[in-house]
Amino acid sequence: MGTFQEYKDKVSILQLAEYLGYKPLKGRYTKARPVLRDANGDTILIKNPTTPTIQVYWNLNNNLQHGSVIDFVKNNIERFVITGRNEIDSINKILSHFSGISYDNSSYKQAPLSEQKIFNEADYTTSIPVIKDLHYLTGERKLSPETVQTFIPFIRLVESGGYKNIGFPFVIADKDDKIRGYELRNYGYKSFSAGGDKIHASWIADFSANKNEVRNIFFFESAIDAMSFFQVKQGTFNPEQSVFISTGGFPGIQQFAHVINGYPSDVRLYGCHDNDLQGQLFNIMLACVKENISCIKNKLGDRIEFITNDKKFSLLNERVSLSNFYRFCGFESNVKTKKPGGKDWNEVLQNLNVITNDRKPVFDKKRS
Repeated sequence: MGTFQEYKDKVSILQLAEYLGYKPLKGRYTKARPVLRDANGDTILIKNPTTPTIQVYWNLNNNLQHGSVIDFVKNNIERFVITGRNEIDSINKILSHFSGISYDNSSYKQAPLSEQKIFNEADYTTSIPVIKDLHYLTGERKLSPETVQTFIPFIRLVESGGYKNIGFPFVIADKDDKIRGYELRNYGYKSFSAGGDKIHASWIADFSANKNEVRNIFFFESAIDAMSFFQVKQGTFNPEQSVFISTGGFPGIQQFAHVINGYPSDVRLYGCHDNDLQGQLFNIMLACVKENISCIKNKLGDRIEFITNDKKFSLLNERVSLSNFYRFCGFESNVKTKKPGGKDWNEVLQNLNVITNDRKPVFDKKRS
């Protein structure tokens, strides 16, 4: 059998989707981003249909299902007749089978080159900022100059096309220090560098002398949330033994996996994602990746259905949490959560600043 990367180079999601009965919907989107639907109405969108290596899909009926050909097989594994000893073995056997079958994708259109842009660090002019360059972080986002100064080694000023923004460099934790893209922020601006790798890479602020000294890894949806947490929770962790991760908004399984594989197995992991349903699901995803547990999630009205290994259960949206997930699955992990008291950690920080600024000064009573 081949590796997952080899299968991603060879097997198209379209090939598997058509095998499962999905058919292209005419008049929907373009052939560069085709939409397919099966007999039950399940609808998927494919990006980069003629390039399996960078091909990804989204389930338009279930926003919890998306990703590479590996994710497509995992999320539809019960629909294939090929089975193995366990989930990983089944995925391997399914992809091995289809990698040996020729597939003609000529009916689909090559996406415009602008859509398939590959990130090239040389296209950007970067520099290490000083505090005065980062007024968006200190003024708009209310991070203290001391906090920002602490994180400056992991921040860049990024200039491209005549625009200069704050950039948080993304790297692959268990591979090398090569920059794969930038999480970009500024006043009224939020983006990710074109062609950057947000499937495998993450922003990593590692304050340890070496990886063997790391004891805590904190996962966030943005670098600004990570810095906000650092400021709000000072004194609750040892910075020199801590790593702060941003996945740039919508984490994927492979982002979590590369970080986990890049550090010792006994490191404590903390899901610090937003305080909403999606954030709770990200925390659950993190625990499942850490423990190598299969988890398929489906939206059922006001409930989320979970299928994990040999168990199937559902939770009301407002009851979805990592602790409840552990309870129904019957397993524990060293993955814990740090839930913000607001929407996210920057909101917590902003609210603390408001409370501090609104405090009235205390005066001595006038002596009579």
